Amino acid sequence: MFYHPSRPAVKCTFSGFVSNLRRQLHPTPQSRRMSMIAHAAGPVDVATFKRDAFDVEKPLVMPRVEADSLPAARKWFTSHQGRTTLTPYLMTYSDLMFPYEFILTPPQETDFAHLDLVRWLSTSGGPYAALAPMLEANIRSLPPRSKETQFLQFDAPLALLDAAIQFGGDRDFGHHPQKLYIAQAPLDMLPDALRDDVPTPTLVKEAGKGDVYNSSIWLGLEPTYTTWHRDPNPNLFCQMCSSKVVRVLPPQHGEQVYIEVLRGLGLPASPRIRGAEMMQGKEKQALQDAIWGDDAPYEIKEAVLGPGDTLFIPKGWWHSVKSLEDDGRLNASVNWWFR
Repeated sequence: MFYHPSRPAVKCTFSGFVSNLRRQLHPTPQSRRMSMIAHAAGPVDVATFKRDAFDVEKPLVMPRVEADSLPAARKWFTSHQGRTTLTPYLMTYSDLMFPYEFILTPPQETDFAHLDLVRWLSTSGGPYAALAPMLEANIRSLPPRSKETQFLQFDAPLALLDAAIQFGGDRDFGHHPQKLYIAQAPLDMLPDALRDDVPTPTLVKEAGKGDVYNSSIWLGLEPTYTTWHRDPNPNLFCQMCSSKVVRVLPPQHGEQVYIEVLRGLGLPASPRIRGAEMMQGKEKQALQDAIWGDDAPYEIKEAVLGPGDTLFIPKGWWHSVKSLEDDGRLNASVNWWFR
């Protein structure tokens, strides 16, 4: 991901920039209903997609149309007694390495509350036990007794996610949900068989120039969260497992929110500089409050995406994404940036 030199801590309150956002972007009263992103009434072909979304640069939700053609949705995940897990088919690739994000919240009783997962791995036997030293070393690389959420990035095999899912279902082991997320893993890193399970949608191939800039898998345990940002290319986002909520603003308004938040924190307000600081500390919390709090801008629009739903996000539109639930269940998405 993106890193920048650490900045000194800034003491401030959020009331100043929140009130400024309220004044400039006119949020409605707290009780207002959120405006929804436009939904397609039925199947969307390329001509309809270009007319209603791509050419006019408007976001559009396409319920259970394009994503139904993703074999991964049925081949990678299985449900039993209300719990979704990874299928034996997917776990034949358990040694495949992925980029992980691990969010550690301030410990309540010990310096390393998240070492519960490490202890579970150590005592589980089998292949899971070999993951314990790697995870422990990464967790212990962070400063102890931190009063703020910490954001950790590392590479690990798919088996770690499977282990975390099993850990979450172990009712005899006291724990809270692990915020473990395979985030923005490029599809081109997948073996051919898995890549065939997430074929490029027709809309991506035919609506524009047919140029796929990048594509990614998002796979992890809820709660998941992606902070306020914009993409340099159009984005087709498909939900495969569980649900996510997306909030969007057009380029000018979205950038205004971002700049006002950073100015309120006394930080440089460049929308083109993004780093790990956006996923932890005061910057993450301020952006989250501005977009998801009671004072969210009036112009903001929202979509709730269930399995099979697809969302088109136009180039330059600002957006934030989070899981609908926060109880440790499995969540999976795939997206394509294209031109």
